[in-house]
Order: sequence, then structure tokens, then C-alpha cells
Amino acid sequence: MQLGQALLELDILRAGRPVIATRSVADGLAVSILDANGQVYTNSKGERCQFDAGSVPDKIVLDPGTFTVRAYSPNQDSWKTKNIGKGEGCYFAETTVVMEYDAVTRLKLDVPLTNYAVGLQLPDMFDILFNPNSNPFPGSYTFTLKSGGRTVTIKEGERAYFDVADGGFSYALEATNNDGKTSRHSAINFTDVSAGKLFTVKYNYSTDTNTGGVVIVITDDMEDDDEINVHP
Repeated sequence: MQLGQALLELDILRAGRPVIATRSVADGLAVSILDANGQVYTNSKGERCQFDAGSVPDKIVLDPGTFTVRAYSPNQDSWKTKNIGKGEGCYFAETTVVMEYDAVTRLKLDVPLTNYAVGLQLPDMFDILFNPNSNPFPGSYTFTLKSGGRTVTIKEGERAYFDVADGGFSYALEATNNDGKTSRHSAINFTDVSAGKLFTVKYNYSTDTNTGGVVIVITDDMEDDDEINVHP
């Protein structure tokens, strides 16, 4: 480290994720270091301190001063259209660091999910009773989610991602069993959403005819979604 300069050591990860032993910056996250004017900083060596996902160094040489460190997934403006319209997780965080003369500053920053995910869980034996390969009546189902002007269909095991600012989501299920009988459930609104959660719509069977033969429960994962794919 040159005299008068400062060294920033980064420990940046997606919130709730274990630190990868070989990297101090989680894959999928980009990093920008901004000066007091909000511009990307260029240090005294002429190095522009803006790094793409997958190429963020663990240590960055800066000059003494105050900086904003911004970590984010590179899909800030495109996450809604990813994954054939189902969307994907979007991450963002920033903090201020003060770099002192001839000193090493270690920064640990958790980068949270800024949107939320919705998944589907169907009851046991559903794939048998609604088997698409059944004859003479192939079974089928369509699970539809709507939020913020977007309409998305997902299967069990898939997820769709939405913006909290859009005020929640509605969901509906239409299913045809192996006897050729179709059941349609009107769209239901769910508004109690928050960033960083996975909401799972769980369907189960019921003998109560007032519920249309189905019991619906929504659960939310209090931890951050742990299966998010972020594409540069």
C-alpha cells in the first residue's frame, strides 16, 4: 500500500447467505464506489472503482476520504422480464465508509432482496389425480398470478417475483382432473407482502363443499429467498 493511501477490504454477500470461503464478494453482485458528489470514483492510480458481477476484487486501494459503497445485482431495471416473464431476485444495498490515511478499513455489507417471490405447493397425489398423460381425459392445471399489470403462470416448484410497491398479488387455480371435471377458483387478493420473503400458496383437499373442495393457506418464509438466480 502506497503512503497516504487507504485499503478497503470487502466482505459483501446476499443477505442470509453463508460467506463463500474463496470469495469475499458474492457472485452475482456488482460494486460501485462513489465519491462525495455521487460519481463513480477514480483513484490516484487512474482506476475506475466500478466492478461488474464476478470481477469485484476483495481489496480496493482508495485515497483518504468519505465514499459510498454500492452493491447490487445487475438486473435493477430488467428483473421483471427475466425467466420468461416470471422475474428473478433483485438485490441492492449501499453504505458510507470513511477511509483514513495509511489504514485498512474492513467493510461487511449484507445486500438484501428488494422484491419478493411467490411459489406454489400442491397437495399429495395431485400429480396422479390431475395427470396430463391420463386417458381418455388428460389432467391439467393453471396457476395464475397477477401484480402490477403483470400476469404470470407458474408450476409447482417455480417462482415468480414481484415488486412490493405494486401492492400485493392475486392468485387463481384452474384444474381438470382425470375424470374430465374442471374446477375453477376465483382470483384471491393477497396484500400483506414485504421485500425479501418467499410466499408459498399451499392448496389442500377439503370435504367442505363451501370451499369448493379445496383449502388454501398462504405461508411466508421469514428468511430471505434462498434459491434466487441472478443473471448478469
